[in-house]
Amino acid sequence: MHVVTDPHGDRRLGPITIGLLALRVGVLLIILQIGSTRPLADDLSRFHEIYMTSGTPYRTFPVEYAPGEVLFIKGLGSADTRTLAQRLALVAFLADIATWAAVGYGWGRRAAERYLWIGTPLLVFIYTRFDLVPVALAAWGVSLAVRGAQRSGGLSFSTGILTKLWPIVLLPAFVVSGRRRGFGWATAALVMGAAGWLAFAGTESVREVLTFRHAEGWGVESTIGVWVWIVTGGPVRLEEGAPRVGAAPDWATASLTLLLFLALAGIWFLAWRRKRGAFGAAAVAAIGALLACSPLFSLQYAAWLLPWGAIAWVDGDRRFATIVTAITVLTALLFTVYQPDRVGLVQLLLLCRNTLVIALPVAWLLPERSKASEPD
Repeated sequence: MHVVTDPHGDRRLGPITIGLLALRVGVLLIILQIGSTRPLADDLSRFHEIYMTSGTPYRTFPVEYAPGEVLFIKGLGSADTRTLAQRLALVAFLADIATWAAVGYGWGRRAAERYLWIGTPLLVFIYTRFDLVPVALAAWGVSLAVRGAQRSGGLSFSTGILTKLWPIVLLPAFVVSGRRRGFGWATAALVMGAAGWLAFAGTESVREVLTFRHAEGWGVESTIGVWVWIVTGGPVRLEEGAPRVGAAPDWATASLTLLLFLALAGIWFLAWRRKRGAFGAAAVAAIGALLACSPLFSLQYAAWLLPWGAIAWVDGDRRFATIVTAITVLTALLFTVYQPDRVGLVQLLLLCRNTLVIALPVAWLLPERSKASEPD
């Protein structure tokens, strides 16, 4: 079921929405003026390294990013670190606004405002990350599809997958919601894009992306990794751009992959049975399952939950939106306290955040005791 709580023609922006948008503009200006003078870290450091490396990505040197992200790095990157930081901040800001517009186009003004609310805590760092770009592409894909433009929606969604692989777990939502033409267009474009990628770079390039350049350790922020960190005490090392601990054996990653497939099958089967939640609660649950089962769960991955949490709110599944909001708040706290002398606090916050992430698929998979409340 697709619910729009506002008339589609209602384009008026309330004072809260204007304030939340103004806040984002202020954050962008701060990053452009001040933040870009700081040393590059995290994604920015790796983007600069890839941009400065001579040769062809995938062919002459390995990269852990999907083709869309690599095209961004090579097309909009810069040898000047300040310029690179400014360009990424501007792109992330525009992607944030684009996602807000997509949610509003598909689900109305109230849903769009919820998106801004839920995502506000992440503003402490998210404009220095790339992840809002695939979020925007995926959000526009589903919004166009539910508004009848299934070809454009499917193509946009497939572009999101080829930019960052995670939206693929939401692909069944097109079928569940009755947008089969959108599913067909998305699948066809994805197959052609993947075939082109393989022809250009070979199968090893895909393995590089799926394994994050064959990283062996558990990300310390992941569901399993934080427990390994607590039990073993470390040491924590920087491996392929992420803090990791221990080693993830093949049987463990295979078990998590199997668990993910089983969880996704259950989530989308129940969405089909319940005839609701395809792009709302079920989508939140699917992303939650992906994050819970991944050996790497960087802080910026919380942004993947934002539009679907907002849609869940207006669809009546408000507990999922509430959990997503709590996750973004805890993620922002983690970013602010991530210091070597605060290990205990960081581990506690990670445990709380990861528990809430696990709660997303569990809450959807549990039998429903009562009919979901209707949005007011």
